Amino acid sequence: MKQRGRVKSFIAVLIALGILVGAGYLGDRWVRSEIESRAESTILDAVPGLDAELDAELGGRFATPQLIAGELETITITSPAATIDGFTLTDVHIVATGVPIRGSGSVDEVHATATAPIETVLAAVERRVDLPEGVTLELRDGEIAAVATVLGVELEAYVTLAPQPRSITIELDRLVLGGATVSAADVPLDLSGLLGVTAVDLDMLPEGLEVTELEVTPGGIDVVLAGSGISI
Repeated sequence: MKQRGRVKSFIAVLIALGILVGAGYLGDRWVRSEIESRAESTILDAVPGLDAELDAELGGRFATPQLIAGELETITITSPAATIDGFTLTDVHIVATGVPIRGSGSVDEVHATATAPIETVLAAVERRVDLPEGVTLELRDGEIAAVATVLGVELEAYVTLAPQPRSITIELDRLVLGGATVSAADVPLDLSGLLGVTAVDLDMLPEGLEVTELEVTPGGIDVVLAGSGISI
């Protein structure tokens, strides 16, 4: 009988421990959900003009210890689309590590990637650049070209998008007239409006987060932003 009583006691202890562990797990899931929700709201408040459907995913096995420590190990933010300064981005993916959650502080590291559809890129350039009458923007073999007809001959002014720390600027790369590369002096069109113009202004982003890479592709441009010690 004593042996049977010990077995019952042991089973009761196991059941009690299971209940406690389950309650703790459910509690941690609630903490994780709250942190992720707060992260989404904070980003939307921190970036003026940001229009996006965000989804936050907290890293780490448990959320409660991170809450107690006051710092998130890693948090990943994704969005199918986001608009900043009238510039639409798709496939937004942001990873931040060492994120303080109480008071002021700085995020250890941020790495973000996104793609801008070519229609958005061309619209941004047209919005910022004062193109001469009769000049249109097109994507030709993965390059952006301002195209016009001069004395019955097609002129192509190829431009590049240059990543600056807090913006994306437009630079004139080369001029092609009737299939031959020419200098600006040989073209009877004023294309000075293409030089050094800001296509996208990113000053609304948190200080320390900068454009590090930019690549034009047939589908648009791939943008990489990164930074460390970013104040929040």
